[in-house]
Amino acid sequence: MSEPTPEQVDGEEPSDKVVIYWEREYSTAFAPERLKLDFMPHRPLLSGMSLNEQRTVAVEGYKVIPDDCGPVRTVGQYGWLIRSPADCKIRRTADGVKWQAPPILPEERILGYKSFSGTYVDLILNSGYPKLCCGIRFYYPKQVGLMMKDVPNHFYHYPDRTFFVWEGIKTQEYKRTPNMYDWLKDYDAFTANFLLQLTKPTTIKRGDPIGIVVPVMLPKQFSLEELKHPSGI
Repeated sequence: MSEPTPEQVDGEEPSDKVVIYWEREYSTAFAPERLKLDFMPHRPLLSGMSLNEQRTVAVEGYKVIPDDCGPVRTVGQYGWLIRSPADCKIRRTADGVKWQAPPILPEERILGYKSFSGTYVDLILNSGYPKLCCGIRFYYPKQVGLMMKDVPNHFYHYPDRTFFVWEGIKTQEYKRTPNMYDWLKDYDAFTANFLLQLTKPTTIKRGDPIGIVVPVMLPKQFSLEELKHPSGI
């Protein structure tokens, strides 16, 4: 892996960025992509209207839904989407979790890694919870964490989904995945494998969206303090 060119975003200087790198563990993996959830573009965007304009469209019968909320739209464009690299079927039985998933073939293992089960679905130790191995390895600087989470508002965008993603934050304390590159000093690595909570027997197709990865501040980097009003009240 040679030193890549950092992703550029209009209006930002490279020096303002925390650069996170990724590579494929498996040749079958999809590249992480900027999250871009679909909304209803034909609807007027209330955040760009004055209060009087909002009142006018409301009187004319416009029904406000969460889709109109600026923060809801923003979170639908935030982070990197991770997709499933393989077709899988997963279900719970009286004997535990069962699955059908293809093996991770030797020629697909770019970095030489495979799951304990040898397939794209695994269990986290003896927990009985399935883990989907998505085949992406991230490298992140130690001053940040990377949050793995469900697709935001998935009940709206994917109402027929039959699983949830257990959310977590990878930090520098998590050192099971090696950083193999000397030029990535002060970086740690982790693999984007998602722990799933099934609500029904689940079929996942290759290319289906699974979850997102988002950079976050570490708890030691911020504090919450009450703002005292000058009146003393």
